[in-house]
Amino acid sequence: MNPNKKIVHLIIVVSLLFLSIIGYLTYFQIFQAAGIINNPYNRRQWAREDNTIRGNIYDRRGVPLATSEVVGDRPVRNYPHNNLYSHVIGYSYKQYGRAGLENHYNQQLMALFPESPVARIREQLTTDMVRGNNLVLTIDHELQRKVEGLMRGRTGSAVAINPTTGEVLAMVSKPDFNPTTLVADWNTLINDERSPLINRSTVGLYPPGSTYKVIMAAAILENPHILEEEYDCEGSIVIDGYRLSDYGGHAHGKVDLKDSLVVSCNTNFARMTVELGEGKTRGIAKRFFVGTPFKSDVPISASRFPAGTIPTTDLAAIGIGQGKLLATPIHMALIAGTFANDGVMMPPYLVAEVQNPQGRVLNTNTVEGIEIVSHEIAGEVRDMMIAAVNRGTGRRAAIPGTVVGGKTGTAENATGRSHAWFIGFADRDETTVAVAVILESAGETGGAAAAPIAGEIMKEALRRGVGN
Repeated sequence: MNPNKKIVHLIIVVSLLFLSIIGYLTYFQIFQAAGIINNPYNRRQWAREDNTIRGNIYDRRGVPLATSEVVGDRPVRNYPHNNLYSHVIGYSYKQYGRAGLENHYNQQLMALFPESPVARIREQLTTDMVRGNNLVLTIDHELQRKVEGLMRGRTGSAVAINPTTGEVLAMVSKPDFNPTTLVADWNTLINDERSPLINRSTVGLYPPGSTYKVIMAAAILENPHILEEEYDCEGSIVIDGYRLSDYGGHAHGKVDLKDSLVVSCNTNFARMTVELGEGKTRGIAKRFFVGTPFKSDVPISASRFPAGTIPTTDLAAIGIGQGKLLATPIHMALIAGTFANDGVMMPPYLVAEVQNPQGRVLNTNTVEGIEIVSHEIAGEVRDMMIAAVNRGTGRRAAIPGTVVGGKTGTAENATGRSHAWFIGFADRDETTVAVAVILESAGETGGAAAAPIAGEIMKEALRRGVGN
């Protein structure tokens, strides 16, 4: 081979190697760097932590929820409210990593990317400790305390949101843990069969039961050809050889769509869902983000909708929120809020602002609403939900002098003891709040167990005016 050609080939090979390295470094910097930096097991990050006063976390009114102080020559993280924010704020420990906002907003709390080149140089040259940025949450501390008290001693979740903005006003998951004593309690916590480290509000997946009927009611209203003026409920119905019953086998008699939601008639909703068909049932679920992820500033597990062809009996089960259908409590609160907000769903968020140590706002969270159903359809379902509280299964969520709507759910599950659900909203004096409450394996109906808790949460939210 000509020596010149060999040189050319060598240059080409070396050039390709250099291009490969450049390509990989570019890919790493753009797509992988953030994940590596935020990884709670990144040792470089923990080394920097020894020289960083982690930013404070406040509620919407400035109440400190997590703070840092220097003890000796090391910063120490404080959680002044112990268990109250264990699943919202989470924890940050070298031994066990991070969870909650301590993990999701670690970059901001540690000021990993200083605001200016001057700040970066100062950080490298000085031996003074770096001060992290602060978080201001959408959470209302007093409402959070109220919700925690109502849920104490139970297993489940309660979430309150402002459906017009997407702000999470309160979020409680039970059982919980104390982040202050996490290191000492770790072995007990990880061996606890009740899984206290899991945030049931955002990652707990449950069959929604009859609360899902609000979605099916919207789908049926969009397809009025399947409506009957009156359906004669006999307490059970046979669909494709399978007998489906109403709760307790109770026959509701002649009911229309509104009455069916008010009394939570399983047989009529199952029948109408089968008649609606798989395509439209799947379509309305997708629009409400059931089976697909939605945006939030913290990770939320995607609710589950059956994949593939759905047998007729499974379709009937979906109509009453059973079968392979699963949803998180925060998602169900958003669904309730959609009907309170004229058919528009606002993505949820927990952090309102990121501020530098001097209080200057670096970032403000805002979200854009997504129209799920028309204003007219939302209004009709909203009226049905109000009727369900005024004269139906949700009566125990009523608040005197206040417009309250909701839907109860009693969801069967593998434990043999039903989950008790309530989702709903309350509206008074231009203040609106939406809630979801689930009591896991309560063995009671949603109307008896979950609705009273939801009513108290909504009453406190309205009293504090946090939903405007």
